[in-house]
Amino acid sequence: MKVSNPPIEEQYPTKDENPLLILITGGAASGKTTFTQQLREYLEQNQQKALILPFDNYYAYNLEALLAGKSIYLPIYENSRERKFARSITFINSSPIIIIEGMLSFFNKEIREKSPLKIYLEVSEKTRLERRLARYKKGLEEGKFTKPVEYEIERFYKGKPKENQETYVEPVKTYADLVINYDIYERKVEKVIGEIREKLK
Repeated sequence: MKVSNPPIEEQYPTKDENPLLILITGGAASGKTTFTQQLREYLEQNQQKALILPFDNYYAYNLEALLAGKSIYLPIYENSRERKFARSITFINSSPIIIIEGMLSFFNKEIREKSPLKIYLEVSEKTRLERRLARYKKGLEEGKFTKPVEYEIERFYKGKPKENQETYVEPVKTYADLVINYDIYERKVEKVIGEIREKLK
């Protein structure tokens, strides 16, 4: 007998009610993922559990359920071209702290208004390019890319990365509750945790 999977919006109660929603954004190669992981590690070391949701498919989560302290099945792409989602077998619980990170995490007004702490990572163009090139060179070595490094440099300054930075990233900086400059942060979350705690008072 075949048992059908529960629908994507199926919810189960948990004990974590009214979790704190933190949004983290910044340009490409600004260190969003690294910073988010460091923040979660720091929080968990201090007995504060946190759940990270990547922006890439956060809008398919039943965020209302998670913010109400419920658990859901993690949605996955069924057809990326048509932006359809299916319910995966991965079950995620809500958490006292939910962190959404991604280049467009500030872009949705409804989501912004649910978050008391929106963090913007400000990184110089020079630093972001250096990081992109380091990744690109590694990809060349692994056979993931075939075009020369010059192609990626040209793309960074004149292609999609530049367009995304100017269209989707820089304009939303005004919504940030906390702007973290890379020169101060130096990829060490401990250096800014005091500022984060101050914003949450």
